[in-house]
Parts: sequence; structure tokens; C-alpha cells
Amino acid sequence: MNRENITLILDDNRRLTGKNLLSDQPGAIIDAFVNGIDKLIVVNIWSIYANRLLKAVNWSNEKIYSRIFEDGITIAISAPLDALYAACDLNEMAWQLTCEELTHTENQEEIAVAIERLKLTIAEEANPKLLELIKQSKAHNIVYLVDDDEFSLGYGTTAQCWPISALPEPENINWSQYKSIPLAYVTGTNGKSTSVRIMSQIIEQAGQCCGVTSTDFIRVGDNIIDHGDYSGPGGARMLLRHPDTQTAILEVARGGILRRGLPIDNVDAALITNIAEDHLGQYGINTVAALAQAKAVVAKGLLSNGQSKGTLVLNADDKNLVALAPELLVNKCWFSLHEDNTTLQQHKQKGGAVCFVRDQKLVYSLQHEESIIIAVNDIPMTLNGAALHNIQNALGAIGLAKSLGIGDKAITAALSTFASNSKDNPGRGNQFKINNAQVIMDFAHNVHSMEAMAVTTANIKAQRKFLMLSHAGDRTDNEIINLTKTALKMNPDFIIAAEVQPYLRGRELGEVPQLIVDTALSHGMKKCDIYTFNSPLSGTKYVVDQLQKDDLALLMVLSERENITALLHEKSI
Repeated sequence: MNRENITLILDDNRRLTGKNLLSDQPGAIIDAFVNGIDKLIVVNIWSIYANRLLKAVNWSNEKIYSRIFEDGITIAISAPLDALYAACDLNEMAWQLTCEELTHTENQEEIAVAIERLKLTIAEEANPKLLELIKQSKAHNIVYLVDDDEFSLGYGTTAQCWPISALPEPENINWSQYKSIPLAYVTGTNGKSTSVRIMSQIIEQAGQCCGVTSTDFIRVGDNIIDHGDYSGPGGARMLLRHPDTQTAILEVARGGILRRGLPIDNVDAALITNIAEDHLGQYGINTVAALAQAKAVVAKGLLSNGQSKGTLVLNADDKNLVALAPELLVNKCWFSLHEDNTTLQQHKQKGGAVCFVRDQKLVYSLQHEESIIIAVNDIPMTLNGAALHNIQNALGAIGLAKSLGIGDKAITAALSTFASNSKDNPGRGNQFKINNAQVIMDFAHNVHSMEAMAVTTANIKAQRKFLMLSHAGDRTDNEIINLTKTALKMNPDFIIAAEVQPYLRGRELGEVPQLIVDTALSHGMKKCDIYTFNSPLSGTKYVVDQLQKDDLALLMVLSERENITALLHEKSI
């Protein structure tokens, strides 16, 4: 082994606050790039140092975890919840000692001195009263939430918060007053936000005030608390502590799961919409199979003391989920566009919960008892069956709602009114009617979602078809070309390539639109039918001016969505 060729680079060092990809415990995790040496050797040496340091600070009961991926390793330790910053220091110290040994680098600090510094950090961070409150909460089977600033008991109307610096005495707490509420996770590559919004309307129809977190906003009932990405633990805490939240649907994205772990330990149901290539190369997740494993962490939220306490709703048309499912030892509900789907049929024959399409109707079955929920053509967002991805979203929502014990009447009522418009589902397949032409606006940003929109619009008859595309500059040339090729499955008559200046991300002006133009030309489009504009808004204005009766326009909008929505509403009048 040539030590001069060894490359060891720490990529990220962070806290884990919930159940995560490697364990069910809080702790600290490091992602590191490793080259020029067997990765298992690096893990083994790190393990020796990590265990030595854990013993030295009297954390002998804590565990170590590791994962080897294509170009690196992930190494983690469990730790007390009141010492996660110190845990990050300890893990990084074990990593540093590993690097020094493998590269023959002189120790930057005496181990004995470093251990004393760690002990001091642990002592400063320690909060024994917090740990006792958590212990008592578990003993009383009471839900709790904790962050750097606050500790709370109960969810929704029963939630009560205390500052971390002024915690109550456990013996003064009336434990019986704190209650949980119905809870569900939603994850997947595409369709998460749509599913969350459908569920919100279903729960509203069932007479409950629904709180949702998503990558777009956090909302309680009709009140948007804040806009932004709230798909992590922070959004979940804010929602569950809100006094009006009666049922909570929590969107959990890959990034939040990998950064911090699950927002809360236990939920009643969870939905995984699908798994497709997106955001690979982050946190050591480099393959679709690894991405599926990361998304499937939501299944841990259904487990309590090793027993499945809830139901996991899965897409039987997704080969990655079908392959992964045997590892997930929880109750399952499968859904599919096809009644004869093998996975679905096998589950149905055992009396398991399934949801599928039969004769253009959505059917739910449990213990061999079937109920017809709604016809495809009665669901506005399916565009009379052209939007297959929204039929899947409806099936997943049915499975999730039934897993939460919601009745058919509420589900049917919600699906019959939920539309692909800027009110019900902003940014996702929003429909407008302009000059007796149909306009659909979406912001598909990966091949899977782009294909869904291209297939949908290919299935819609029109006199002429317009396609506007814009892509973020941080994607590779191949990714931009593949996105464009996928969008061309719409079979457009005209292409509008729009620059997205806020998302150049290192690209030169005009570089991305030129890739779109070149791809379109290579696939048989005529140069005279391709137009470029300096923004999505200017491209939209051009399309709107061209629209005639029975035309169809698909506008893929990454930026200026609010201005474009306002323009389309104005022209729709």
C-alpha cells in the first residue's frame, strides 16, 4: 500500500436527531471520500479509535455504525441526546486519528489532552433534567419533541412547550393531559407534495383540521404558516406544536432523512410514492438502489419495540420498491395502475390491503372486501385519464387515507374536487384555458417527473403543441440533454428554450438554451420552429400570444412561477 496515494477527505460531519439510515439512535455521522486504500481498512481503524474514545468519555454503551459506498464511507456513533455536538467532535477526532495513522501524519493533539477537552464539552452540553423528562415521557407513553431551544409534550391542542433552560420537574407534570394525533409520512422522488395536498383535502372532508409540512410551505388548515422547505425536523416540530393541528401529514425528503434522520419516532402510516434517479451523489447516495434504502427509512417510523404499529403504502409499479419491500418488516398496502400486477395480486390473495384501477375506477380492497372509491374521469387532476402519474398519486392517497381509518365518503369527495390548479396544487400540472387553448404549467426537474408530463400531454389531442423548457445550470450536459429528450416525447410542434438566470450556477448566458436547441434539432425539430428567450416569463408571453383554439402548451417553469401564474390567470379571463 502506497500511503502517498491515499486520499481521505471529510465531506460532512453532522448530528443525527432521529431514526436514520444506519440506526434507530441519535448520534453523529461523517461522510468521507476515500481513495487509494481498501475502504474496509479505513472503517476498521476508525472503529478502533471510535470505541476507544467512547470508552474514555464513559459512553461504553453507545454503538458505532458504518456504510461503505462507491467512493467513500459513512461512519457514525450513537450518543446521548443532550450531547450531540460533543458527539460530532468525538467522531471527527476518531476520523482525524484514523487519517493520521494511515498517512503517517504527526498527531495534531495528544490523545489524552483531546479526551479531556471532549469530557469538558460533554459536561458543558449535559442536561440531565432533559434526559429524565424524555425517560419519563417514554415510561408514560407520552409523545415529546426536543430541539436546541425547547422541549414539548403532546401534539396539537395538548402541546405544551418549555425553554430548554427552564424545564419543569417531572413530578409536577400532569402526564394524562398530553395526547398524540393521527400522523403520516409521505416520501418518494416525485408526487410527494401533490400527495400531501390531496391528503389535506381528504382530512378536511373528514372533518379534521389538517396540518402539513412540505418542500413548499408549512400549513395548518387554510393558513400557511410560512413558505419554504419545511420537509425536515424543524417543520415537523412547528406543525405538531401548533394548537390547531388535529391530523398531521409530514412530507419527508431524502435530504432531511440523511441530514438529521426522521422528524419523529412513531407515525400511524407512511407513503412512498416512487423511486427514481434524482439528487444522486450527495451524502454517499450514488445509486437508485441506495436512494430507495434512504427513502425507506420512513418504515422505521412505523415500528415500536420491533412491532409494526402502522401501515406502509407502496407503489407496486415501482421495481425499486418491489425489490426492497421484503426487507421492510411492516404492514403494507400496495397500489398499482394494473389490477393484475403480480406484487399486488400476491398481497391481495393473502388478504392484504391493495388499491388499483379496474374498468377506469379506483378500487380499494382489504381482507378480500372491495369498495369502489371513484371513477378516474371524476378526478379532475387526471385530465380524463391522460395524467397517469396523478392516477398513481390518487391511488397512493387512497391507501394512506384508508390506513389512517378515513372513510370512503371523505376520500371520494376530496378526489372529486382536487384539481391541478394553482390553488389546490401550485406548480404541479396547473391548467389554464386561454383563447380556447389548453395551457399546463409544471416544474418537473428530473427525468421521471418530466416523462410523466410529456406522456400526459402526448395523450392529449391538440391542433398544435407548444413546449417551453428551462433547466438549472448545475446539471451536467448529459442531464440537460436527457431532460430535453424526455420532454420531446410530448411531440411538440414548437419549442421555446428559456434562460433561467437565477439558476445559471456557473454556466454562461445562453449555454443551457443552446443545449436545448441542439437536442431538439438532433431529434428532427426544424430550426424555424425553435425559439429562445431570456426568461421563462418572456417565453410564456410569446406562447400566450400565439395560442389559437384547440392548441396545447406545456410550460416547464423553474423560476418566475408567481408572475407566470398571474399572467396566465389574467389571460384566462
